[in-house]
Amino acid sequence: MATTSDAFVYTGPDTLAGRYLRSFWQPIYRSQDLERGRVVAVRIMSEDFTLYRGEGGAAHLIASRCAHRGTRLSTGWVEGDCLRCLYHGWKYDASGQCVEQPGEDGGFAAKVRLASYPTEEYLGLIFACLGEGGAPPLRRYPDFERPFVFEVGTPEIWPCNYFNRMENDPAHVPFVHRESLSRVGKGDQMAPRTVTAEETEYGVRATMRSAGQPARYVHYIMPNMTQTRSQTRVEGSVADAQRLWADRLFWHVPIDDHSNATFIVDLTHLSGMEADAYRKRRRSVEPARVETLNAFGAAVLAGRRALREMPADMSTYKQFWIEDYTSLVGQGSIPDREHERLGRIDAHIILLRSVWLRELKALAAGEPLKEWRIVPGMADMNA
Repeated sequence: MATTSDAFVYTGPDTLAGRYLRSFWQPIYRSQDLERGRVVAVRIMSEDFTLYRGEGGAAHLIASRCAHRGTRLSTGWVEGDCLRCLYHGWKYDASGQCVEQPGEDGGFAAKVRLASYPTEEYLGLIFACLGEGGAPPLRRYPDFERPFVFEVGTPEIWPCNYFNRMENDPAHVPFVHRESLSRVGKGDQMAPRTVTAEETEYGVRATMRSAGQPARYVHYIMPNMTQTRSQTRVEGSVADAQRLWADRLFWHVPIDDHSNATFIVDLTHLSGMEADAYRKRRRSVEPARVETLNAFGAAVLAGRRALREMPADMSTYKQFWIEDYTSLVGQGSIPDREHERLGRIDAHIILLRSVWLRELKALAAGEPLKEWRIVPGMADMNA
């Protein structure tokens, strides 16, 4: 199986990038959105699955359809830690084993088993490992385990390839976010930037510099993550956006080749009474709604709205969402990379693609892959 210059784009089960991504744990749902007894359909990397939380509290992931007649199991219901199919009542346990078939001989159920996948919950997200063989240990991110204000954002479901989001670069901020930065008086962040990049033990580190400002860093964690420190993108009052900053961790997970779900966790460095007051302000803020914010971005792309027309009371968090949506979805669901004209500010993009293609070529050849390692203290490189 040969690699092409855009092999990292395609992530179905029979692709190299799909095999590579499936060897890592991927977030598939926000923990708070899956109550006990709830069943949902999830689509990841062009495959469909059934996710449910048993009455005992554990999350389970099994195949999408019942082995009997192919009905979607997401239409069924939970009984204990098992799932019963809507159509004829076949019942499956968390391992995918059929344990009951109304109207059938007692020994038939033991012969029927669906695929099941390991799950773990961490940082407010439900993770699954979809690859073959044993699952590796779930990665830990100590920068985000510190006792500050921890929040799990609304998953951002966008109609573009996950690599569009992976390649969002540090140099875009003064231009894409000009409107939102000007609203909170962050003119110091609108100076043009230079970007350099280097490979690290976790992936690629991009270093950005602006005149009169200290160097800042964006960490691209292999295979499909980004870690940043944001000084404006907080969900609260205008005053919060002017003075607070948060460490942010992103997972860019393919739904299929033309859409992705980005899962985000934030750590705002507040404690004690300041943390309590911020949480109280946050409770009064309207939650981010995918349909509303994406619709605004789509209207901008269609020429029906302008970014300057975002509501005056909209939080900077939501403004950034719309601005990034407009620039990244606007590239097309799969950009035409063949005709790009990359320059100096694209150093991290060039390096990230090179690293990805190197790993995929090694995978295709059956050669050893690089073992990536999370480094504590990455967040604090941005002083």
